[in-house]
Amino acid sequence: MTLDTRGDVDLINIRHPMSPSTFRMAFFPHLLDSSVRLLDLAELLLPTVEVLAFQYPGAYDFDGPPRIGGTAKLADRAFGTLMAWTDRPLALFGHRVGADVAYEVAKRLEQEAGVVPATLFISGRGGPARTGPELRCPVVALTREHSPRALVEDVRSWESCTTGPFSLEVLPRAHGGPDGYSRQVANLVHDQLISGENKGL
Repeated sequence: MTLDTRGDVDLINIRHPMSPSTFRMAFFPHLLDSSVRLLDLAELLLPTVEVLAFQYPGAYDFDGPPRIGGTAKLADRAFGTLMAWTDRPLALFGHRVGADVAYEVAKRLEQEAGVVPATLFISGRGGPARTGPELRCPVVALTREHSPRALVEDVRSWESCTTGPFSLEVLPRAHGGPDGYSRQVANLVHDQLISGENKGL
């Protein structure tokens, strides 16, 4: 596993040094979450999926919140950076506030660059307040088992954001702590991307 940092918004590229990946996945974490926490998941996804992990400006400045400058501004910068990585099928994964950024980047990719993401994965976040679908790509929304019914319905609202396929995935309670969830998410990402490729999505 090789890590490179490049680009305008601290993009960490996690790849296999010997085996080119079939897919790339840009990961947008939640505010102060460090992208380093993605290493376990990235290793499970390799070599099929190469991870591009965003680190927000000021994420390690503990005197205040990250200086992200608002979702739209960060999405503009991330979109500009990702344009150099679209030579392979590109998926996006957003967790909590990162889901809002990933959604905005997906819109820019489709509407401004004509690049339809392989899949937009959303975790722990309800759908945005908007009218009418703005995406064509598949959307997969993740929540955890035993989440409150209202939260599950809120997450399900992502279905109205796309004209493409949608699925709500409920992750069972994991054994083995965070690593257990990493394996569940890795299996889900692999299955989704490979099945989408076979269907010609």
